[in-house]
Amino acid sequence: MTDTDELSTLENRTWIGLVLGLWLTGVFAGSLFGRMESRKGHVYEIVMLMSLVWPAGYFLLSRCRFIPSGFSASTIAGLAVFGIFCGFSALVSQAPLESTEYTALTILTIIVVLQFNTNLDAAQYEIGMKTYAVVMAALVSGFALYDYVPGRRLGGGREILNPASFALVTMSVFITAMAIRRAVVRIPILVTMGTVIYLTGARASALAAMFGLAITLFSRRRTAGTSGYLLLVVCIAVGAALAAYYNEAVVHGTTDFFAIQDRHRGLESGGSGRLETWKTTWNLFLSHPILGVGFRTHEAVLKVASSAHNGYLALLAEIGVIGFVAVFLVTLTGLYKTWRRNQDPSQTFSYSVLLGLACGYCVLAIFERYFINAGNPTSLLFLLSILGPALSHDELEAAESGLANGDGETEEFDRGSLDDDALEVQAGA
Repeated sequence: MTDTDELSTLENRTWIGLVLGLWLTGVFAGSLFGRMESRKGHVYEIVMLMSLVWPAGYFLLSRCRFIPSGFSASTIAGLAVFGIFCGFSALVSQAPLESTEYTALTILTIIVVLQFNTNLDAAQYEIGMKTYAVVMAALVSGFALYDYVPGRRLGGGREILNPASFALVTMSVFITAMAIRRAVVRIPILVTMGTVIYLTGARASALAAMFGLAITLFSRRRTAGTSGYLLLVVCIAVGAALAAYYNEAVVHGTTDFFAIQDRHRGLESGGSGRLETWKTTWNLFLSHPILGVGFRTHEAVLKVASSAHNGYLALLAEIGVIGFVAVFLVTLTGLYKTWRRNQDPSQTFSYSVLLGLACGYCVLAIFERYFINAGNPTSLLFLLSILGPALSHDELEAAESGLANGDGETEEFDRGSLDDDALEVQAGA
């Protein structure tokens, strides 16, 4: 390969990572703008459609591959079954037009996700997630300052979003901050996003963020080295010591945040009435076990609450057992592929974040209304995490080698994908 070819390839690779970060950020920005202008006709729907599908134009005009390729037959079959039963469910839905629109939008979004995963590698995922984390941290912080109203949960001050939705988005920013290698940038974003989640009072997103972060750190244990383990032990020891010293404050703060004794949101309330809602949603599935009640329209027939507050039960009731099983199998196989790629030390840094995001999202879906969604960057990152291409022979060998070497394996330094992105952009210019 000539020097010109190398520079052209680097430029192309660099742009795809930046496009990913801007796409994810743009979906949230478009959602905010659309909600502010929602009273003006169909502005929200148009803005969301454009913000989700514009990367297809980039893939068409750039040197990237436009037609998705490299995916396993099981993934394609699972997605096909999901799409078919979404369509069938719309035919029997009480809101057929809405269900059809959501089905079409979700399918288009999945195609864009497959396009990204066809062209992205570990280094470009890192660039995309770093871009998303930095830009979104500024956007989330700005919106938090704008929305803040004393005495109210963050996210509900201006009634543009709601606290749970705002926290859901912030959760992915919190975890993708782990894609930033410089601690001086990463730690302030972690602290700021953690503070935002705390101020929203969204317990599900807080649990998901902590679980996702734990999975990410655990997945990097092979590349941490002695200094990494030592730092982790010191942090745990210091944290435990501070928690013991401020025992009463920690217990009181935890109890208040998770509203354990709150009669409206605590244990005695059945999790804000979620247990009763879950039971009703399950019965809704039993009454429509094959075709469901319509993709993304279970709220139209649910009588006890505004939504199921459980993405798994909601999807089961909406598209029936066959479509749900297809999605479940695609999710499990996708998580497995992400985990195997994480075993390759040269890919661990990026795929540990994707694995943490996916696992955190699976926890979040236990309490939130949707599992498969296209309306926010957190759900899009989940789709990116589970819809990866089939493992190549080289990737399988690298993963096997990583597993065989065990802990202590250090990640290979890649000058073009680590800290100094400025050098990378200059090389590709």
